[in-house]
Amino acid sequence: MPSNPQTEMFPRGGVLLAASGRREFLSATETRLRGEPLLWEKRLLARDLIGSIGPMLEKILREAGLPARLRRIVSVRITRGVREYGSCNIPKADDSECRLAFSGHLFFEGNAEALIDVVAHELLHACLPSREGHGVDFHRGMALLNEKLGLHIQVYSEKSAIRQSESLYRYKVVCTACRNEFYYLRAGAVVRHPSRYRCAKCGKNAFKVYRILPSEKEKGSV
Repeated sequence: MPSNPQTEMFPRGGVLLAASGRREFLSATETRLRGEPLLWEKRLLARDLIGSIGPMLEKILREAGLPARLRRIVSVRITRGVREYGSCNIPKADDSECRLAFSGHLFFEGNAEALIDVVAHELLHACLPSREGHGVDFHRGMALLNEKLGLHIQVYSEKSAIRQSESLYRYKVVCTACRNEFYYLRAGAVVRHPSRYRCAKCGKNAFKVYRILPSEKEKGSV
């Protein structure tokens, strides 16, 4: 992987607790998002954000008495997901490690703040017990980190956190019985074989598949 001369631009440690440190951190992240980052640049930026935020995040949680322990992160992956912005996978066989993944659609100019919040969200999962999910300690930790580090972590990120032009789906599946709608980016099993499935809302086998045309995407119609 190519070397990254900008890694040292990120402030680390206690400086993130100061307003000036947060501004510097946001500015450094935004600099790395200019232009159109390549896949390896997105992965390297995600790793740098993790390295900068992770230790301080764990320290704040532990000092507040939360059961926090930052796991060993064995991999950082960039995905093409438009519905899942980030994920923290903790293997059942080894609770001491985890794998993080982030949507590549988070990495665009002007989106530094949302990207940092998503990374911090997944790091919070990486620190808390594997069965915590979005439970009480997660909410306590989220509020604490937002206060101490000036973040805006949420349980579910806003749709605007990813590049809107890439967040539109290609297929719409409608239950003609109850008008329940589902949207898909790829032609999976439900899109290809709708007659094999029943609606989770009404139980009827009455799906109809629509292809969303490019003109509809430009208008924001899904």
